[in-house]
Amino acid sequence: MTGALALLSGILAGLFAASLPGAGWLLLAAASAALAFGTRMRNFTIVRLLAGLLAGMVLASASTQRWASQRVPATAAETRVLVEGVIRGVPARDGAELHFDIDAVIVDGGPRDKQVRHARVSWRDAATSPRAGERWRLLLRLTPTADAYNFSGPDTARLAFRDGVHFAGRVLPSALDSRLRLANTSVDTLRARVAARIGEAVADPDSAALLTALAVGLTDRLSTDQWRVFNATGTTHLVAISGLHVTMFALVAFMAARTAWRWLPFARRVDRETFALLLGLGAAGAYALLSGFSVPAQRTWLMLALFALARLAARHVGAGRLWSLALVAVLCLDPRAPLAAGFWLSFVAVGVILMTASASAAPVSFATLASAVRLQCAIMLALAPLTFAVFGGLSIAGLAVNLVAIPLVSFVLVPLVLAGALAVFVAPASSAVFFNIAAGLYDGFWPALTWAADRAFSLWRALPALWWFPFAMLAALVLLRRWPPGLRATAACAVLPLVFTPTRLPEPAAARISVLDVGRGAAVLVATHSHVLLFDTGDSWMPSAGAAWICWCFPRSMATALTERPCWHSNARCGRCWWVVAGPRVRCPCEGVATRSSIGMECGSRVSRQGRAGSTAFCGYPRERTPCC
Repeated sequence: MTGALALLSGILAGLFAASLPGAGWLLLAAASAALAFGTRMRNFTIVRLLAGLLAGMVLASASTQRWASQRVPATAAETRVLVEGVIRGVPARDGAELHFDIDAVIVDGGPRDKQVRHARVSWRDAATSPRAGERWRLLLRLTPTADAYNFSGPDTARLAFRDGVHFAGRVLPSALDSRLRLANTSVDTLRARVAARIGEAVADPDSAALLTALAVGLTDRLSTDQWRVFNATGTTHLVAISGLHVTMFALVAFMAARTAWRWLPFARRVDRETFALLLGLGAAGAYALLSGFSVPAQRTWLMLALFALARLAARHVGAGRLWSLALVAVLCLDPRAPLAAGFWLSFVAVGVILMTASASAAPVSFATLASAVRLQCAIMLALAPLTFAVFGGLSIAGLAVNLVAIPLVSFVLVPLVLAGALAVFVAPASSAVFFNIAAGLYDGFWPALTWAADRAFSLWRALPALWWFPFAMLAALVLLRRWPPGLRATAACAVLPLVFTPTRLPEPAAARISVLDVGRGAAVLVATHSHVLLFDTGDSWMPSAGAAWICWCFPRSMATALTERPCWHSNARCGRCWWVVAGPRVRCPCEGVATRSSIGMECGSRVSRQGRAGSTAFCGYPRERTPCC
């Protein structure tokens, strides 16, 4: 395990290096690592650690240099290029725009080295929608891969580097845009076929989006409100294809193969356990490929493959060894995998499960409620530093919600979805039955999930300082070890910096005013010691952009996030409204009409959001600091 962690540390050092090393340094480091691993020097722990560190740095640096050699420079933005290539993955529709990746060769207007590059393309008002696996000729206007430089929010440049994107562009209307070849049968075409069938069989778009995510791993169709509920209830891991889903499918295939072995004459040529093991591993691999082969699916399948290999070789391999070998395999397949949050969440969660199982006197069993609660608490506490770093909050409601959601989704909903996906290829007409039953289950438990997400205690938001994260990870490690209860209880001290975090707002009798550029307008953020006011959120440049802006006119303990696009400068002010809030659907008491735009409110008004009574609006600036109603 120490060798795998050394390899990970070396890859992180190479990915976050200020500059790329030269070719001579890479050759020397690679030769040193090979010499250390290939001789008796590997018997020394310090030598193995240094060799793993060097090997990780070589992998990361070589991967980065290969990407940089094919990357189109940012100075080429606004240049028109003609490309030909094959559509990669399943295109995603976002309103009138279509987003997809393409493995393209630049034919004219750019580098003519005939190298295949990974491009990220958007196409507005496409006359003919491209499909996965088709070959197209497109006229593009190059755009920067980093389309926003904000202090918070997604780092699009890092995402492009993580996905290996060499350039981005927008399709220009032209007679040159044409399909050159239809798609051949591939994994992506099968995924698109299942997604299309779910969309035809299920009328509710939200239900269809969730079933599509569970079947083929396409999460781009989930709405903003669905993501909000999943994040608040800590069930985001169930939406994507998690390791639990792949493992469960492998177990089902293994048991089915054991039963069918006696009825299949050709299967008698091999041992029953071997036949069932190989068939279960193949079924799990097929499901992982159908889901897009994300990092959690890679990790799970690799661990299953290593377990099957050890079983066939009559060798005993510990769970920790399986975990470390899977980590090494994932890093060797994709050295940029640590840049994805799913990499850390997946491997840390499995590591916590293994540590919890080894720390308990008896094996962890899902059959009892006590063991399930103990395991869920361990995973939540161990992942708390990661969730605060990635999502800016921790789901408190997830502790109780997951006890019901995990069995329901993993053992009821996922089997129905997979049965429907299999029926798409065998008996397409019968697939609608499975999908409709699964959609009915979703409609049944969604109100309860929404109720849990709307509780005030469901999500704990905090922005810890950087020094807190190493301290919290050490505390989580102490909590998971088999040590005396008094010593493990000291890990609770990691919570104190979050509870007693000093305020970042100005001192009393002072104000901080920030003018923000938000596209075709400007926003003014006024912060006092006890209140924050955001005036005019500006125009939304993407459907989810409103959700990134936090509209506050409340004490610092309350906030309302936009969930839909506000209209541009269509405020229905009546003349006596002296401060402005923005919301997706707010009723103005002065006008008596509902609008989706930013509207003015007077002190003493109450906000109504999305047809329901919303939170009480607070002002007190410059009047007394009391609730408006």
